Amino acid sequence: MHVSQPSVTKAIQALEAELNLLLFDRSQKHIVLTEAGQVFLLHAKKILQNVQTAEQSMARFQTQNSGVVKLGVPPMVESYLFPNFFMKFQASNPNILVDLQECSDSISVNEKLENDSLDFGIIFLRMEDLPKNSLKLLESEFYLCLPLNHRLSNSEKISFDKLKDEKFILQPKRTVQNFVAMKLSAEAGFAPNILLNTSQLKTIKELVSGGVAVSLLPKFVLTDSENFKAVPIEPPIKFKVALAWNRFKELSLLGTRFLNFFKELLQSREVKS
Repeated sequence: MHVSQPSVTKAIQALEAELNLLLFDRSQKHIVLTEAGQVFLLHAKKILQNVQTAEQSMARFQTQNSGVVKLGVPPMVESYLFPNFFMKFQASNPNILVDLQECSDSISVNEKLENDSLDFGIIFLRMEDLPKNSLKLLESEFYLCLPLNHRLSNSEKISFDKLKDEKFILQPKRTVQNFVAMKLSAEAGFAPNILLNTSQLKTIKELVSGGVAVSLLPKFVLTDSENFKAVPIEPPIKFKVALAWNRFKELSLLGTRFLNFFKELLQSREVKS
């Protein structure tokens, strides 16, 4: 304890006098807690835990110029959107470390925000959704990705009712892409023939290029699509990409600085869909 024995003894005696209770049984060879002491120990542990929690909470307000921001992103955001954001943020905030954590989908990002495992997350949202604890970064839309020699590859636009007999490669079930594909298929009167569910963008592109199946991909990941054809869907299926945070947690000075960076970036019109 790094405290002399007499000091500890005096502190215990003072505490017992204040409580008017014996906390230790000194009648035996080895000192042990009394029943009252055992109960008081439980309260003491809670008090120390609350002190630690308070210190951690207050530390969030001590600085805005340095620290760590934990950011969660779905796979496609990490590869195609995050680098642009990060380079600009790092240039103006060199002492703030961004701890990037890849999550399987936007729902997982939200779950980690709610349990306080993340400070911020970048998520996909349907056009009608934009929670108060979020900031829209951009809008985009899904394109249908086809092999170059596909019967529909020369189409200017494609409606989902023309895809009844196609094989699909989709992202996992909890993703916006999967939801959109299932919804459009149902509206067109068929259940999609899904060969594979994967969040690996490279795998999806290679299998589409190889003629294995078709897929839906966001427009912003199609900058290197020379090996397959990407065609707009009719009617267009648009979605939002947003920055989200815990709705029950007040932002620290560091968190506010991070959020303000994105607001300023949007105002400067540097974020492109």
